[in-house]
Amino acid sequence: MVDRLFVPAAFVGLLATMPPVSALPWEREHWLDVAYSTVRVEFSGPHSMEAMRLARVFLTELDATRVEIEDAYLALAA
Repeated sequence: MVDRLFVPAAFVGLLATMPPVSALPWEREHWLDVAYSTVRVEFSGPHSMEAMRLARVFLTELDATRVEIEDAYLALAA
């Protein structure tokens, strides 16, 4: 089953800048960090519920990306 997330038009421009899947984890981490900060600003705006849902998705992916980066550093150290 695939989860779907409604993205209001206000956030389409943000998602259009998303790096490709093949991007380095460091690039994805930077984009996710900026995207999370951007949607946090919208928590009190007209799209607050969607912003909170997107923020949760971004945080989950950001955590996973940081684990991936940490694993890469550990693999280099070994």
